[in-house]
Amino acid sequence: MQNTMVYSQLASGVQYINLARDLSWMNSRNHEHTDRDGHVVGYLCNIKVHGTVSNTLTVGIAPNTWKMRNAFRKWHAYRNLMFTEAGVTESEKGRYGKTIRPFLDQSMKSGTIKDPVGWDLTKQSQEWSYTQIAAAPGFGTGATGTNSEDIVDVYELNICGVNQVSSTASTTGAQYYSSVGMIHSYNQDRQEVVTPTVDSETIEGQNNPLALLRQGGSVSGGEVMDIVEDQELEKPPYDITDNGWSTQLAISDITQVNPGYDGNNSIPVLRTMTCFVPAGLIALSASAADSGASLLIEVIDTVLCKDMA
Repeated sequence: MQNTMVYSQLASGVQYINLARDLSWMNSRNHEHTDRDGHVVGYLCNIKVHGTVSNTLTVGIAPNTWKMRNAFRKWHAYRNLMFTEAGVTESEKGRYGKTIRPFLDQSMKSGTIKDPVGWDLTKQSQEWSYTQIAAAPGFGTGATGTNSEDIVDVYELNICGVNQVSSTASTTGAQYYSSVGMIHSYNQDRQEVVTPTVDSETIEGQNNPLALLRQGGSVSGGEVMDIVEDQELEKPPYDITDNGWSTQLAISDITQVNPGYDGNNSIPVLRTMTCFVPAGLIALSASAADSGASLLIEVIDTVLCKDMA
């Protein structure tokens, strides 16, 4: 497999790289963000940067968390259900439509997706469509705009970020989305963590012989049950809000290129980073534009994200 790609020039701000798309072009075969069961594929990469100005580069990725992996699995299953209920057969999905092709976040759709050096669409053709979902619209609490009030909402998916409402129907309050966050929607769909309150029922020592079994009825049993009761009231040690930290991009690496470089007496330095990139999608942020920069990405291997957890 041709596993090395070169990208030229850096703009100030965020630019996106889709490794699955670019490897497909380089190798004339389909590379996917997930396997056929919806398990997310991670791309292990060496990234080399050569710049002509002083710069700071940040490699943003989707977080390799159980919420991200479960979100992919659930969207994969529900997307297949969408096709099944519409009477679509496996062959009718198309050869390259078996798995989800998402954006990394909602800004990627309108942002700059870098092409590898040698990619010239005036001479070559390459097609990469991003997954669309057709579903019933959601419902809001009131009208905030106008819409034709279609009975079906069609939108694309992004891994990170929150659901973006494009409009709300004027009469029914049905909400239509411009983009949908996979992790955010998964958080909303999954059963919420139930944490008892002080006023709710908790374990009582005399009614829980299992907790007292190892003490054999010793005098410490009462104190143990006080601890258990406190633990039962303890909230999860992580953010459980639907649109919280779990929906945000993670940082795989950060490097400073040519600190103090003035183009005269300074010597440019080649920087190397090794990154694990879930779903093969990168948000590369540069602090300064560099028209003479070169970025080489070598994909060492692909591994399921669940095996790197």
